Amino acid sequence: MNLLNQQTAFVTSLIDEHAPQDTLQLGLGNLDLTLSICQSLNKIENAVLTLITPSVSQHSSFMKEMNKLKLGLLNDLVELIRTPADEVLPDFYFQNRTVDLAIINESGPFDQALVAFYYVDKMLVSRGTVIINDADTPVMKKLCRYLITERGYTFQKALENPKKAPLITRLLRSQFNRAPGFIKETAKIIFNSELLMPDEEIGLQCSIVALTKRVEEGDIEMDFDTLLESIINE
Repeated sequence: MNLLNQQTAFVTSLIDEHAPQDTLQLGLGNLDLTLSICQSLNKIENAVLTLITPSVSQHSSFMKEMNKLKLGLLNDLVELIRTPADEVLPDFYFQNRTVDLAIINESGPFDQALVAFYYVDKMLVSRGTVIINDADTPVMKKLCRYLITERGYTFQKALENPKKAPLITRLLRSQFNRAPGFIKETAKIIFNSELLMPDEEIGLQCSIVALTKRVEEGDIEMDFDTLLESIINE
């Protein structure tokens, strides 16, 4: 299986698993992959994809391919926006829009990407999923690390299996994680965060990674059966 097929299977399996109603994709990315995403979402009742293509060329390429493949019926699924993400996402946020799944492709300089990540974080629902393409590039890796270390996101899955750190490193880090909170906070100030939490530990040596947003305050982190049992036992 070639890389594109692996990427397509990875992303579409997450769509099938989570069945998102509202999906946001930043950047066209690989055209074939984006078309596969559209087809997967089209199987979900009332699903909507907001696709932000920051250039006329990306917009034209997408529409041309949709027409060539006779996928015009997907126009009801896709909301296509030709505006850079850092300009349009603040408007979405102040309109109280939310998304269940976000797919982010690398595009633009770091400051624009940082603004995009900031608003995606605000719009993504509790326990929502963000899929980051090119997660092993310098810009995207830095932003992924921000979501994990500063915004409480957790590693869900990746296209490749992350490499494990040497055993001695894992043992030392395990001891560090058991240290009192004030010691860990002091160490974070003194040491580079990449020494305390290297890429392989948080799954950032992969080309595509899926992260899960933290549980928001007021949400109950349990499935329905567990919740029902807890109510009955009260």
